[in-house]
Amino acid sequence: MVTFIVKGNKKYYDIETMRTVLKVPKSKIQRELKKQDAEIVKYKNLHLYQESTFFNLMELILIEKLSKIDG
Repeated sequence: MVTFIVKGNKKYYDIETMRTVLKVPKSKIQRELKKQDAEIVKYKNLHLYQESTFFNLMELILIEKLSKIDG
């Protein structure tokens, strides 16, 4: 289930949603998020990340998966 919170015109996603959509372990997402300078919003004991950060993660993981396929 994809959940997000809209604040103004920005969408924010939690790590569990990212994990579900990207189908990678939580630790991998956390490592990649630590490398980026991402805006974090805390809401009800969740750390939420902007939609642009989520798209950056999608791009990085897609490139990594494609490079594994190419060998």
